[in-house]
Amino acid sequence: MTVKTGDTGTFGASASSSTWSWHPHLPLSGVPYWDWPPRPLAVVKWLVAYFVRPTDRLLCLLFALVIGFWLQPVTEAQAVLSADWMLRVFLRNALALAIVAGGLHLWFHTFRCQGSDFEFDSPDPGRRRGSRFFLGHQTWDNIFWTMVYAAPVATAWEVLARVMYARGVFVQIDFAAHPVWFVLLFPLLTLCQSAHFFVIHRALHWKPLYRWVHAVHHRNISPTSWSGLSMHPVEHLLYFSTMAFFFVLPSHPVHMLFLFFFQLLAAPSGHSGFEAVSIAGRRVLSLDAFFHHLHHRYFECNYGSGEFPLDRWLGVRHDGTDEATGTLRARRRTPHQA
Repeated sequence: MTVKTGDTGTFGASASSSTWSWHPHLPLSGVPYWDWPPRPLAVVKWLVAYFVRPTDRLLCLLFALVIGFWLQPVTEAQAVLSADWMLRVFLRNALALAIVAGGLHLWFHTFRCQGSDFEFDSPDPGRRRGSRFFLGHQTWDNIFWTMVYAAPVATAWEVLARVMYARGVFVQIDFAAHPVWFVLLFPLLTLCQSAHFFVIHRALHWKPLYRWVHAVHHRNISPTSWSGLSMHPVEHLLYFSTMAFFFVLPSHPVHMLFLFFFQLLAAPSGHSGFEAVSIAGRRVLSLDAFFHHLHHRYFECNYGSGEFPLDRWLGVRHDGTDEATGTLRARRRTPHQA
């Protein structure tokens, strides 16, 4: 992940690559959690950049707070499965996906509201049509897998979590009794999600699983916002299994909802093909999509999100530079050294 410190600023040196229409400063730098010696001020700046400044992560946090405390809190009645409250949860998730994924698609790709500002690749209509897609078009294919499968599978995980809170299986805390843990759990959850994503994503690149499951997602060589959750339902089951974290982590339902929305809604923003929403050339909302966009182009790298640096530790991180591309291609020629 890169750190947003203005329209182009990141920690680390500046380099360039001729293979992109636009890219953040390169090489991409790591999250400062892992720096040695420790840099606590850098960690604070990173947290401010992602949880205070306008980002898709901040919007997920705000949405979780509104839903969890006011609009759809966990109640004792949810200890019992009921079509009434479960349907309301599903409709909210489906509507949120339609607004976020659909809205970003209209903004970036249909109406080209910001042109090519912060766009990684020039549009290539040929990559978004073909017999591999449902109805022959990437957008319709992505909408199908997202709305028919992602929305109900994700809702099933949220319903399970709500039932577990309502029945007292998940240990529930509140801010007044545990203020430090309550606040720190938000960044801890994204850290855990990063490690979880790497593990399941790397497993899905095992040839049998890739062929049967993950190939659906990788039809999207040039992804758009609707591509984020365009997956086989088995992958949806694995992707949202982060809800199981709360069997062991004392938490409040707003933590569960934050992690849930971070996966449900930041997946579309992270596949949009743009680094930011901008108006008149100025960044108004950071999306931090380049790290994963590299995975869709080069395939055998950046399996995680970068927040938990398993890609770097296992030698499969791509930092966006031409040198990293050369290293990746050399590794493909000599796979026994990978």
